[in-house]
Amino acid sequence: MFRTTNARAAIVAAIALFGTFGTITAATSATAAPLTAPMQAAAPGPGELKAKLQTALNTGAARSARAAELEAGEAGLPLIDQVGAAMASAPPSFRWSILGPVSVNGNVLSAQLQTAVDGFDPFYFDLTWKQIDGTWKLTREAECTVASVAFLPCSL
Repeated sequence: MFRTTNARAAIVAAIALFGTFGTITAATSATAAPLTAPMQAAAPGPGELKAKLQTALNTGAARSARAAELEAGEAGLPLIDQVGAAMASAPPSFRWSILGPVSVNGNVLSAQLQTAVDGFDPFYFDLTWKQIDGTWKLTREAECTVASVAFLPCSL
């Protein structure tokens, strides 16, 4: 019985593939096409967000890598370069970090920037990243916030 069932299945498959006259035909099934959603990048944690901001601020890194971290792209580099220069002249006790919780609302991610200098209370600033082509990029508004921390005007 097993052999007969397999033989019948092979004959049915051959007829479906070659048709009744020996020509190859395409068999299609009535299945629905899979739904595809836009590429979604996983939400990075505070440490990853800090690394992304450090990359943008690193004037020694490739301009293309730095611009890739900014919603404004190349247009955002002159301002972020000024921020980096201001940070380089900050007191040695100046430090900053990105704090959680990281929250995601659609294609916008939020976290806090904390800045501190010894002897003073820390300051907190809300920053946002926007998901563009599957990558989280610092928004223009957040770049302006970072510039304000360095007492720089923003023209983005």
